[in-house]
Amino acid sequence: MTFRQYLFWMALSTALCWLGVFAVIQIVDPSEAGVLGVLLFYAALSLALIGTFSALGMVVRAGLHRHEAVSRHVAVSFRQSLLLTVLVVGSLVLQSRSLLTWWNLLLFAGTLTFLEFFLVSFRSAR
Repeated sequence: MTFRQYLFWMALSTALCWLGVFAVIQIVDPSEAGVLGVLLFYAALSLALIGTFSALGMVVRAGLHRHEAVSRHVAVSFRQSLLLTVLVVGSLVLQSRSLLTWWNLLLFAGTLTFLEFFLVSFRSAR
């Protein structure tokens, strides 16, 4: 798969996920749908954010580091988009439960940063 094909399919699937997010927002009533409606919203939002962050990270990395292999860019951008999505969706979940404070968010971001450093050092040690 070429870089253009990857970006095309990633953009198409991400656009479909964003349509899913907006459809869930428009169609599902959270008070009537219960847990399933909320899980559907968070799942659609997570997929949409992963695709968006991954595609943007991939384009930025490919532009800045043209000498490296594209497959390395894909792996790094996907890993970082997953961590950033966990931060955003986790923050939304904490906010929905009225548990989001500045120190909670700082602790959450610090934990994910530590996890990223661990994953980078684990990869370089192999």
